[in-house]
Amino acid sequence: MLCSVCGVSGADILLGREIELDEARRERLAELVSRRLRHEPLQYLLGEWDFYGRTFAVGEGVLIPRADTETLAEVCLNFLRKIERPSVLDLCAGSGCLSVTIAAERPDAGVWAVEKSEEAWRYFCRNNAAYGNRVHGLLADALGEIPALPPRFDLILSNPPYLTAEEMASLQPEVAREPAMALDGGEDGLAFYRALTARYAPRLAPGGMLAYEIGLGQEAQVSEILHKSGLDFICQTPDLHGIIRVVTAENKFSKS
Repeated sequence: MLCSVCGVSGADILLGREIELDEARRERLAELVSRRLRHEPLQYLLGEWDFYGRTFAVGEGVLIPRADTETLAEVCLNFLRKIERPSVLDLCAGSGCLSVTIAAERPDAGVWAVEKSEEAWRYFCRNNAAYGNRVHGLLADALGEIPALPPRFDLILSNPPYLTAEEMASLQPEVAREPAMALDGGEDGLAFYRALTARYAPRLAPGGMLAYEIGLGQEAQVSEILHKSGLDFICQTPDLHGIIRVVTAENKFSKS
């Protein structure tokens, strides 16, 4: 908060740089501290947060980008290395941290993103514009009919709501400030994996991959959902803490 108010870096503070706190800065800092003490997320206070080396606008009504989700970005980008001019679809796109990152890292890709929440959509549009409007964004329900989407994709990814009803009832105060529709995965946390897989697995191109971020301990159930959909080559990838964070599966029919 001090960095934001004074326009300095964390290194400046650690190195003992002298910072002048005039009255306006004191009042602004006091306001931020007061809001933080009421459990408002730091990311919302700052209005931005970093993800995969880029800064994304965030605020009330949009899920905060997390370091855990960088695992999903990394898995997707590694998969895309073998495909020229890939087509990519991001479902439940939120702030756009995933789709905008992939589009920036792979300028040759055709990237589409679907987000239902109008509040989150505003942040998606800001972030997409900040990095060149490379993503074709759609304000729509990923579980509804979306005629504007292409019929097939090389990669379909999602960080869907995956908290269980029990977890929703015991959220940290800060997490409770984030939109429930971006967190609530139904009674067992798996509702979106079932629905999205049923709807979008058939839209994978030959050799294409479906990739999900998952919650703690959900890898077996999500892998089973993907297997029952007819996909193959199921892979589970841990995050930097060693927790399985990403489950992927591929269309077993390879490109000819």
